[in-house]
Amino acid sequence: MIAGASFGPPFGRVRRLRFVPRASVPLEIACVVANGVRETLRELLGERCELVLGEPAAIDPNAWALLAADAFLFLTRGRQTDIVLVLPHADARRLVLRAFGEGDALPEGACTALEVHALERIASRCAVAFDPLCAERLGASRAVAAREVPQCAAYFDVRVHAPVPLTLGIGIVRDLPDPGPSGSLPPAALEGVPVRGRVVLGSGTIAAAAVAKLRRGDVVMLDAALEAQARLTLGGRTYACGTCGVAAGRSAFLVGEVPA
Repeated sequence: MIAGASFGPPFGRVRRLRFVPRASVPLEIACVVANGVRETLRELLGERCELVLGEPAAIDPNAWALLAADAFLFLTRGRQTDIVLVLPHADARRLVLRAFGEGDALPEGACTALEVHALERIASRCAVAFDPLCAERLGASRAVAAREVPQCAAYFDVRVHAPVPLTLGIGIVRDLPDPGPSGSLPPAALEGVPVRGRVVLGSGTIAAAAVAKLRRGDVVMLDAALEAQARLTLGGRTYACGTCGVAAGRSAFLVGEVPA
């Protein structure tokens, strides 16, 4: 589990440091999804869209229950994970009225059957933007009830500011696999980093009583011969094998093999 540092609510004048789970959704992938949603809305509404992306966050069952309550939910199955598009009822009504060209004033009552059908079509169009999360969509988006939706492990929202203010939530059902490191550093980038190495030549056996009697000048015999194989270790890991000797009046290590 990945955790990030955060601060709890104020206690007097101090906010206590705490670690909270982090979502496994890379921010750059969330940005790609948000851009896809923006372009879809621009095509549907015929106007330029301005939006702000909320940072992906890991959520627990209680948080998901609050997010899913009083909202339209549209599920898109995927090979890597499933995605739930969350449209709060008021924002959904505002979106579909703008799509019909009826202004921003919200009439009383629930969405009509025609409006719900239009929302399903809008959600289906938006689902194309979920490809970076799904890896591969397995079927079309469909409206689901809250009891049919599995608990989401992560969530981020897309807050649209123009042409109509509304929020679309993106729920991620299963954590994304760890992508691993994005790349490796070239050797030149590490030239200025000092690393302490240790050469292990061999070992020997000595009686415990003899240890207490050791004096300067005593000789302890090793099992290894003078030119036996030795190991170069860095941080407890062996990086090379070779032999020990003397070069320019100093102890030296001749690299004979570098393990893969």
